[in-house]
Amino acid sequence: MKTDNENLRESENPTSDNVDDNSGDIKLTIKEAAQKIDESVHVVRNWMKELKNHIPTLQGENGYHYFDRSSIEQLLLIKKLSREQGYSIKQINHYLSTGDDPLKPARTPEDPVMLELEVIKEHLKRQEEFNQALINRLEKQQEYIQNSLEKRDQQLLDVVKETQQAKSEVAATKKKGFFARLFS
Repeated sequence: MKTDNENLRESENPTSDNVDDNSGDIKLTIKEAAQKIDESVHVVRNWMKELKNHIPTLQGENGYHYFDRSSIEQLLLIKKLSREQGYSIKQINHYLSTGDDPLKPARTPEDPVMLELEVIKEHLKRQEEFNQALINRLEKQQEYIQNSLEKRDQQLLDVVKETQQAKSEVAATKKKGFFARLFS
């Protein structure tokens, strides 16, 4: 399976499919070039504005830009990068300037930013472990508090029952008459 970069390298010379071999020294206007590559004139003008150093054009005596075979090939490559690969104008400019794939990271693992990122990841991992330990400890503490409250409530209920029982016993003894209390 070919990578995107290999496909791009192969498509850098798209003359066989998209540019007629019998066209010789062609000189196309911007409108004709746009039609040739099946793009709008506005898009081609934008590419000309943003990527002017990478699109070789011929300037006529009238000041207009004309496109030859190499210009059309370059426009086709830009179209492929933009439409099929999803590259931004900035990424296309980088690609055409350096030949490097702009989607690959340019930094190496020895890069200070990458080292700092690793340190941050390690700190984050430790923080997550600490947070999990803290959550476990808080859950145990909550369970202890809940059990303590249940014991206290049970003790209070027992005391209330004993108190009510004692009151009912006292009330029962008060109801007896004077002589019944005396002989009991």
